[in-house]
Amino acid sequence: MSGEPVTLFSFDYPPLAGGVSRLCAELAAGLSRRGAAVGVVTQAGEAGPAGPDEIRVTRARPWREMSALRALRRRPRGAPTISGIWYPEGVLAGFARAWPRVVLAHGAELMPTRSRLRRNLWRRLLARTLRGADLVVANSAYTHGLVRAAAPGAEAVAVPLAVDHERFSPGDRAAAKAEYGAAGRRVISSVSRIKRHKGHDVVLRALASLDEDARRGLLYLIAGTGPDRAALEAESKELGVAECVRWLGFVAEDELPGLYRASDLFVLCTREAAGEREVEGFGLVFLEAQACATPVVGARAGGIPDAVKEGEGGWLVGPDDSEALADILRRLVDDPAAFEAAGRSGRERVERECTWDGYVDRFLAELSARGIEIG
Repeated sequence: MSGEPVTLFSFDYPPLAGGVSRLCAELAAGLSRRGAAVGVVTQAGEAGPAGPDEIRVTRARPWREMSALRALRRRPRGAPTISGIWYPEGVLAGFARAWPRVVLAHGAELMPTRSRLRRNLWRRLLARTLRGADLVVANSAYTHGLVRAAAPGAEAVAVPLAVDHERFSPGDRAAAKAEYGAAGRRVISSVSRIKRHKGHDVVLRALASLDEDARRGLLYLIAGTGPDRAALEAESKELGVAECVRWLGFVAEDELPGLYRASDLFVLCTREAAGEREVEGFGLVFLEAQACATPVVGARAGGIPDAVKEGEGGWLVGPDDSEALADILRRLVDDPAAFEAAGRSGRERVERECTWDGYVDRFLAELSARGIEIG
């Protein structure tokens, strides 16, 4: 690979968890595998020292931003800089006069701030940062639309996300179910923050609309923590489905493959809640489940249609369409073999279209088409 060394600048980076952190780490690793010289500027982590190509600045603010700005100014002139998110990373890269500049876009961060007093300033700063970038790389067609709306004229492209298909892989489903005490039952699961817009209530209502025999054979595993758990637990009791729901709380990253393997169906019916700056910009959890040969159901909202392809291991329903979801659950009970086949189809799609090596190839192709070479 020929071209310039590259700086990846993101305060969200391992050991921090989360989608932005994971994307940035995979991007840095993928570029390095192709022979690129990748330097990372991030904040100090809680575990272990900085790596040989990492500059880790203090986590204390505002010194974090000041230290990162100094680090960026020391990077070689003409070395491309990839910012993990537009604010504050993309803004700071602009102040540092880093060039060429690439900004990653994810979804909710592009929605207007809730504070009316700050909204106009926020919009101007967002538009200036995105238009000042040589390229904005969005994680879905939906997020690409948000970029276009926020900064008309910005150079932007959609490159849908990928998944570690080796870590998230098929396994012994019966053994995985046994780990969760779910032997002999059809398992559905959700992995997300426990917040109302994530649509757990849609699943609860779908379960409530099933007859008692169908519900008896189902178990709904909910992984995650969040402010709306108590209200949703109360709702599950009011609907009469509490006995087939199990709240797992926080599930560590290394335990997620086992949860997906224990599941016969993964469901997440996230709504778009623009007023609360809540949306599923893509939905990496759908790819994680499909990589484990587990079929998925998602809401037709936000960037989820880029993560879930109907007929290829997944179904899309309306954001509040509990009846459509209930029909799918009935089919799961009546014809589990069809869902096993759908899971295999989803895994094949992941291997064909959704690996991180493929993502990095598409990412580099988009940069190269705009004269940005990394080496």
